Amino acid sequence: MQTIVHSVGLAGDGDEIWAIEEVERAFDVKLDKEDAPNWVTAGDVFASLQKKLPDSVHLESELWDKFAVALSQETAVDPKTLSPDSPLILEGHPWRKISALVGWGWGIALAFLLFSFGAAIVASL
Repeated sequence: MQTIVHSVGLAGDGDEIWAIEEVERAFDVKLDKEDAPNWVTAGDVFASLQKKLPDSVHLESELWDKFAVALSQETAVDPKTLSPDSPLILEGHPWRKISALVGWGWGIALAFLLFSFGAAIVASL
């Protein structure tokens, strides 16, 4: 029997920024943006999250569940359908084709930089 892997459902149009920020809020951490170019699956983001959490938290049985709920808030995908292999970007979405050309992990990193730069400009006004 083949296991179905469900996408997180992000479109790659900026919604991934909000999803990552929701994870950061849920766990009261700041993920390393340097990791962003390697974020292709939910498991990749989860690994970055685990690096920020105390070792004792890694043993909590609901850690993945809490993470999946936070990550899927932006897309309203059922968090129970997510696994570490779940791709972040919605399969078949036009951004998926563009990201294949430039490496969509770099796209997330660029989006974070642009978002941070924009926030800094707004803050200075």
